[in-house]
Amino acid sequence: MNNTHTGYNPYGTDDDYAANPGAGHRHQSEDKGRHGASWVDHINDYVGNDKPADLNWRVLFTDVMKHHTTAEAEEIFICGTARTTPASGLVSRDWPHPWLYSRVFFAFVMAFTLLWVCCVVFQNVNTLPGLIVVGSFTVPLATMVLFLELNAWRNISVYEVIKTFLVGGCASLVATLTIYSFVGIHDLDFIGAFITGLVEETGKAIIVYVFLRRLGHLRILSAMLIGAAVGAGFAAFESSGYAMQLLLENGWETMMGAIFLRGFLTPGGHVTWAAISGAALVIAARSAGGLSLGIFGNRKFLRLFIIPVALHGLWDSPLAAIGSSLFLVPTILTALVWVVIMILINMGLSEVSRS
Repeated sequence: MNNTHTGYNPYGTDDDYAANPGAGHRHQSEDKGRHGASWVDHINDYVGNDKPADLNWRVLFTDVMKHHTTAEAEEIFICGTARTTPASGLVSRDWPHPWLYSRVFFAFVMAFTLLWVCCVVFQNVNTLPGLIVVGSFTVPLATMVLFLELNAWRNISVYEVIKTFLVGGCASLVATLTIYSFVGIHDLDFIGAFITGLVEETGKAIIVYVFLRRLGHLRILSAMLIGAAVGAGFAAFESSGYAMQLLLENGWETMMGAIFLRGFLTPGGHVTWAAISGAALVIAARSAGGLSLGIFGNRKFLRLFIIPVALHGLWDSPLAAIGSSLFLVPTILTALVWVVIMILINMGLSEVSRS
């Protein structure tokens, strides 16, 4: 589907916002600057949100402990079909209250525990590959489902999401390895870590772009879901590879430690970084008149794309050694990336309100 500029813009029709998406908020930030703007306000202004940042953290967890029926879960999973995609006027303007991601997480934890019993108690090596795969896929898939629930448009089916996870995740690995074949592998000093962040985020962004082009009419929240699906696939397959490598080189305990550590750190890594890239592509496409290869040189895209690149680079850099026993740097970077994610959700819900 060709989305180059032909007078029709599939990414929105708000011309004022398209021409200058941060103008309103810049005036607001200038006023706040004179009265002491917070660091969140500065991030909000940088991202381009034209409203005050609403870091509504609680809604991500408030419904997790509530009772939910199988029918409610099925209602979420049947989204995005011709019969279940709501008309834009019927899309909810309220903050989503996700909960299904927690059930997906616990289902995978249960499966992982049962496979651990097979491996440890019954010494059945045939279940070892399953243990590695399930352990490596648990948190990436659960985080991806969170973004599925956050997509208020409900315009992308689970079939498309899973396909994006599988094909897009593997394709992003191929794209990344292809770029590495030209630039080489570098030591993880500050320069090498930045190059690693640039290469891997570019590889994922290219595949997110391909899927967005194919799907066509998308919004910020939808693009974040596509990005999260590609990032989740990248993270899951990469983690399973590391787990297998560590098992062969260092043994069982090292492998299990890596599975748990990478799972713990996943919400602040590849999934969220690629989600930001997805949003960046759509935000830039809105003002450029469509999504074409030239979007990768668009100022608005680059302004947002540098965020996952910088966060990834810092994650891999020597700074990560600071407070390493407490995972201090990854924890701080996770908090920062979720501030950006929440701001982008704000912007996505503003799109819903304008529809």
